Amino acid sequence: MGMAIVKVTPKLNNIQVLRAFAAVTVAVFHTGFKFPLLRPFGGLGVDVFFVISGYIMARILDTDDGLSSKFFFRRRILRIVPPYWFFTLSLFCIAMVIPQFMKATRADGLELLKSLAFIPYIKSSGLMRPLLFVGWSLNYEMFFYFALAIGILLSARHAVWIGSALILATMFGCKPFAETWVVARFYSNYIVAEFVFGVLCYYLCRAVSNQTARRFRGLALAVCFASACLLIAVQAILPELNVSRIFTLGILSFLLVASASLLSQGNWDTKWRWLVLIGDASYVLYLTHPYCEYSIDRLLARRIHWLANDTATGAPVAVGLSVLLAVLIHVYAERPAVRFLNRRFGGKRKSVEFSDPTSA
Repeated sequence: MGMAIVKVTPKLNNIQVLRAFAAVTVAVFHTGFKFPLLRPFGGLGVDVFFVISGYIMARILDTDDGLSSKFFFRRRILRIVPPYWFFTLSLFCIAMVIPQFMKATRADGLELLKSLAFIPYIKSSGLMRPLLFVGWSLNYEMFFYFALAIGILLSARHAVWIGSALILATMFGCKPFAETWVVARFYSNYIVAEFVFGVLCYYLCRAVSNQTARRFRGLALAVCFASACLLIAVQAILPELNVSRIFTLGILSFLLVASASLLSQGNWDTKWRWLVLIGDASYVLYLTHPYCEYSIDRLLARRIHWLANDTATGAPVAVGLSVLLAVLIHVYAERPAVRFLNRRFGGKRKSVEFSDPTSA
């Protein structure tokens, strides 16, 4: 029996909801608030993002018309780079004007250039982070896109598999040099394999017919809910495990994304527009939330103590305001800018990455 071909819909709302989940958990983590009897958690959001990225890229490149492959790299650059550069340059200017407001961030020209070029480096604080410190994950993201771009040049039909092979080959190839070379240490991290998990996730879901997905959507819903809870439990409840995170957070993220996708195939795609909107704004939320939270903590909490980020009252306020700010930036700046750039430079194909605010 051959593989069941599943019609690819323009957008899966369930995946956008997972993006919202990932971004909000990271925002909670950066408040510094510690739940009673629990360890700090929220870094799991990055693992979910990486698996989603692999899934989405495989889905985009799984086409016969050639347009997705032709404009793939250009649209990814237009989607990721402008907001990252804008906020990085803004942070650099703030560090120049009011350096006392910053912590480990300083206005260093060489560090700025490396940050803008997605080159890993060690800051003066000893951390391997760019100026916009959450941008470390974007270094991996751009590496993934670069590998896929090479795959497209070699064979558009097999680009996702060539790119995946390049990622794994680079990861293992960098291992012997990890102790002596910063870049090798960065790209030898097993976390890059989570992009490949996302690719495998897409093709697993693709092999399931819509009829089968509808039959087992109750099971998919249970797996989706359980994997989300277990992701939190692994970080918040279980003791530190002496294994790579890809065997815990990576596998659970794989199950989370796969079950959410199968629910969409089974016609259980969420209709909660506000959750989808937060998912649409998740990239801006990821980039801006540390500085929104930090500003509240430094400027407001000094006078209004219950607004301190690490308190039970301040943490939800900081996360809520971060989400609100991100949604406003997304609706009034990011979405119009991305659509303009795609129309101008990204090809004639209509962008369906964001929800239509005028739709019912």
